[in-house]
Amino acid sequence: MKGVLKNELSHRNENSSKLNAGLEITEFQDSEMGEGSDIQDGDYDNALEQNFDIWGVVGIVNGSIATPLTLGTYLSTVIGVGGAPFFFYAYLFAGFFCLTTAFCISEMASVHPHSSALVYWSQMFSPPKYARPLAYFSGILSCACYIFGTAATSFFVADLVLGLVDMRHPDYVSKTFHYYLIFLVSVILSALFNIYAARLLPLLGRLTNYVFNGTAIFTLIALLARAHPKQTAAFAFKDVTNETGWSSNGVVFFLSILPTTAAVALFDGACHMTDEIPNPKKHIPMVITYGYSGAYLTGVVAILVYNFCIVNSDNLLAPVGGIPLFQLYVDSMDNAALSTVSALFIVVCYLMGTISIMTSASRLVMAFAEFKGLPCGDAIGSVNKKLNAPVWAIIFVTIWSILIGLLIFASTTALNAVSGSYISTMYVSYLIPFVGLVFKKDRFGEGVKPLFNLGRWGKPMNIICIFWFLFASAWLCVPTYVPVTADTMNYTIVVLFITAIVAAVNWFAYAGKHFSFKEVIQFEEEERIEEAEIIQKHED
Repeated sequence: MKGVLKNELSHRNENSSKLNAGLEITEFQDSEMGEGSDIQDGDYDNALEQNFDIWGVVGIVNGSIATPLTLGTYLSTVIGVGGAPFFFYAYLFAGFFCLTTAFCISEMASVHPHSSALVYWSQMFSPPKYARPLAYFSGILSCACYIFGTAATSFFVADLVLGLVDMRHPDYVSKTFHYYLIFLVSVILSALFNIYAARLLPLLGRLTNYVFNGTAIFTLIALLARAHPKQTAAFAFKDVTNETGWSSNGVVFFLSILPTTAAVALFDGACHMTDEIPNPKKHIPMVITYGYSGAYLTGVVAILVYNFCIVNSDNLLAPVGGIPLFQLYVDSMDNAALSTVSALFIVVCYLMGTISIMTSASRLVMAFAEFKGLPCGDAIGSVNKKLNAPVWAIIFVTIWSILIGLLIFASTTALNAVSGSYISTMYVSYLIPFVGLVFKKDRFGEGVKPLFNLGRWGKPMNIICIFWFLFASAWLCVPTYVPVTADTMNYTIVVLFITAIVAAVNWFAYAGKHFSFKEVIQFEEEERIEEAEIIQKHED
């Protein structure tokens, strides 16, 4: 994280950037200002190498969300929870707010690119009196979000692998420990890759783009070519089905936002790679805006293809291996080899996705630990220079993921609640910097113009996002089916409550005394002085 502090002033030849004093930054030669990398690595041993380019970071983001593929895993909602129409219309509705969130975060990142993202922004935008606790709680919730997401992704890999086995061997009966062993393999492999092959992560990111997009194109074309007969327009756009027990279709519509919030999420993921990409003020917003706009549009196409290619909707209620997408392949492709290959591609994609989300999670944890938000912050926030990896942060995420996974032996309902709570913790953590920015008089500071500038729309869009975070978080806590039983209860609110308790205990036991931004503030002041001296020298 310390390396990214230096990025606050890297690439200072961007004409639209300004100093807090309101001075326009004119263009300088690299020999005068440097490319930022010398400054970034010069004083600190804790900086990660800048090995990523734009497409490498886009791959990390794609691997973490896999929008068109993730949507396919929610095909069971087509039956009974609004049907195909709500699956489509809820995606358009929720997707608007998701893109608005992405654009707002892009604006923040273009002014204050930082690997801790929400933690840093909460400190910058909150009233000084409350900045420390607010930044801490935003950070701890953000870390919880990524740890929950890491665990959820690896367990989904286990689901996919055993679903693939069930496709080929219907007589196979899976055991609970089978799931856990595959889960362990997924978590540990992603950790080992991030530790021992860290310098290959940029290559993996670029490869992820090809694999994910190729898989989406291949499977969608195969579905269109093989599915017969296709569903009618009435099935896709008109015929609402409600078997949830809720009397209001309006309630069911809002319950249908879950697939979208899961498939278009983790908007700050690219920000955690700030240390490792040149000129993050420019490149991180590009990754977020282009990446999420593309993901959203491909999601629209994917939903339309899925809805029209469902040839036996009843089968989705009891899909092969418990995976609705695999059942769609079996029914619609009507070819064992083609459906198996398609399913295998999905497994490979999500295995790559576990590596991607582990990458973002470890960078966030490392940055948060450097602020002393976690015990053993010096170790967890350190970088192994030989491996170019935040080894202890990766181990931290891995241990917590493995511990969460143990819940499968106690209750699959509890495990699903924890794994599925990453969306709610994400939205709650976003609330703090967004609210702070809305009430901040000068927003980013007097005379500061973001490189990605929303202009006069910035504050209204921030306000829209705040209402969306509250609205979506509330609906994500509502049970899908009524009357509620122990198995159908939505335990998201319980997970949020327990997470808040853990955060509070850590605050009073450790972080309340040690969590600090003093080093950051001191460093930024030194850099402002340095930049002012260079500008003065240039003017003279």
